[in-house]
Amino acid sequence: MPVSGISSRGRVIWLTGLSGAGKSTLARALMPHLPGAVLLDGDDLRAVLGAETSGFDRQSRLRLAMIYARFCKLLADQGHTVVIATISLFHEVHAWNRAHVPGYLEVWLESPEEVRRARDPKGLYAAAAQGEMRQMAGQDTPVDVPLAPHLTLDTAALSPAQCLEALLKLLREK
Repeated sequence: MPVSGISSRGRVIWLTGLSGAGKSTLARALMPHLPGAVLLDGDDLRAVLGAETSGFDRQSRLRLAMIYARFCKLLADQGHTVVIATISLFHEVHAWNRAHVPGYLEVWLESPEEVRRARDPKGLYAAAAQGEMRQMAGQDTPVDVPLAPHLTLDTAALSPAQCLEALLKLLREK
């Protein structure tokens, strides 16, 4: 059901956090509240852009994150609300988004590593622990925690419903 008081102008809601933090879960929960919004998920974008074989080193991830940012800007400039769920933890990307993306809202989903490991929706932490995966963001590849997100959600302490309500409250205010 649409939420009254949320503007229909173009905007980007950038949900970011490490693997298992709850980005995709929150993004999917948000969509029914934003009629006509576009959902972009980092894993899906990698596939659509043919970047599945792109490297996972910092430079390759940064290059891909900038493509995501520019794509979000393109859609927002056309009046769309874009919800993107992506790790993309780079200060350069966050700064670029703030300077260039209309209606940019940055949401940092944090949770302790033990919680993310227990969730491990894609089996990435297990694969990394067994040495089957390298260059995992936040493990052996450093990330930049957002410096000034519009909203920080502790997804270990808050339920998905509480996270959604906090995000909807922010959207009503913006």
